Amino acid sequence: MINKDIIEQSQRCQRNWDLTKSVKDEDIELFKTAVSQCPSKQNRIWYNVVFVKDRKIIEKIHDTTDRFDYPDGIEKTNSQTLANLLVIFNADKDERVKTTRDELLEDFDESYFVGSSIGIASGYLNLTAHLLGYKTGFCGGFRFEKVDKILNTKNSKLIMGIGYPDDKRDRREHHLDFNYIYPSYNKDIKIKVIE
Repeated sequence: MINKDIIEQSQRCQRNWDLTKSVKDEDIELFKTAVSQCPSKQNRIWYNVVFVKDRKIIEKIHDTTDRFDYPDGIEKTNSQTLANLLVIFNADKDERVKTTRDELLEDFDESYFVGSSIGIASGYLNLTAHLLGYKTGFCGGFRFEKVDKILNTKNSKLIMGIGYPDDKRDRREHHLDFNYIYPSYNKDIKIKVIE
């Protein structure tokens, strides 16, 4: 039975990590299943995924996250990307299927089908990670072209950090800058039930 608390915790990002631990290989296999077996429009391919365990590459990717401008006016890198494991989602195109409709929806595919498919896949991955006891963090503010160059990929769209939290620190504290606490907000999603 899924614990409601785990679902609620999964909305909160982790900003610092216990790097003395490694994500288990069997858990990475479950993560691969989560991102590859979730729903997508007509079960077509709209994205591909790269898993990164190499610490040097993770740090290079972290360096590309210097794009954040928080409400307090302070620019910081996104330390969610210093996790034990990084997962990068890239836009992709399903070459198995060609329809005349595809030509009409070229721009729409990018903005809707790719985005919604990556959203569903990353949501599956996020919940799977939390059910296994990990913490996560999402990053969409990075230098896409630099990440593509580092990974030899195209069309990177989203980075997700997965790992072990540093339990001695506030989850919002920057991994490298102990003096910086990221802002965090609560949300109140309106839900309507029609019976």
